[in-house]
Amino acid sequence: MSPFDHIAAMPGLRSLLDIAWRLFGVNPALVSADGQRVVVFEPERRSQPFCAALQEDAAGRTLCAMCDQRRFLEARYSALAVRYRCHAGLNEFIVPVMRNGEVVALLQCGQVHDRPPTAAAWRIARQDLVKAGIKSGPLRKRFQQNRVLPQDRQEDLLNLLELIANRLAHADEQRLLPEPGRTKMQFGRAVTFIEVHLGERLTLPVIARAASLSTRSLVRLFRKEAGTSVVEFILKRRIARACDLLRRSDHTCAEIAFEAGFGSVQHFNRIFRRQQNLSPGQWRQRASRHEQTQPGNGTFARPAASPEPVIGGAIPRP
Repeated sequence: MSPFDHIAAMPGLRSLLDIAWRLFGVNPALVSADGQRVVVFEPERRSQPFCAALQEDAAGRTLCAMCDQRRFLEARYSALAVRYRCHAGLNEFIVPVMRNGEVVALLQCGQVHDRPPTAAAWRIARQDLVKAGIKSGPLRKRFQQNRVLPQDRQEDLLNLLELIANRLAHADEQRLLPEPGRTKMQFGRAVTFIEVHLGERLTLPVIARAASLSTRSLVRLFRKEAGTSVVEFILKRRIARACDLLRRSDHTCAEIAFEAGFGSVQHFNRIFRRQQNLSPGQWRQRASRHEQTQPGNGTFARPAASPEPVIGGAIPRP
């Protein structure tokens, strides 16, 4: 299956593209890099009135296709977002979806006016229609009905499209990775999410969602990669953070308990003693004595009872 097919088959594709419709009233299409294949949702309901009417005419379809193809090539070879005026003077946007430096798909949308259309704007748009043999009379009212999107809103739309393109590219990368690489990536995302949100309430569904996993897969992954349960992993990281705070701050043990993410001081004390064989106060005193006895500038070496990383290599930190 090609990268474009993988992206087109993404379960969340429609949800991502729907954001542009809800916020800006435009309906992005996912287009293959060669411009030959298109995925678009609800075109009958969401198309701009003038462009929908133009598509009903064979000459109109050809006119639009020729205009689009030139811009598809431009976006593909420059690998940059393109904003352009179509043959009818409407603003359109193309944003490439990149993976490993290659354009694998394109996002296209727009067909909007900068400002409410004037009679002069219609005369310019009508010229190409007449040349192509298209009856322009019935299209004038539709031309005026296309959405108006000021320049600043167009910039916002482009920013959104680039974010969506980035999300699609990374989702595709993850899907196409071989199993070992995908597993490491998902585990890394879960660990990073835990570290960043260590002081907050963490649940298995929330962590699993951040790592794009089911809860059951998350549990299996931690057993395999960390050799422990997700809950035990979180507790070890919280105690590690508590030890760091005990050593380098003058916060009370109660304050540190909550900063490290424990719901109560009693729970913190119980887990700390279980892992360190000392109470938090005793650990702080021992760490302080140990630091004072070190030569030089007092660099602290952790006592033997301090927690060691449970995985090989450094754990990502926020």
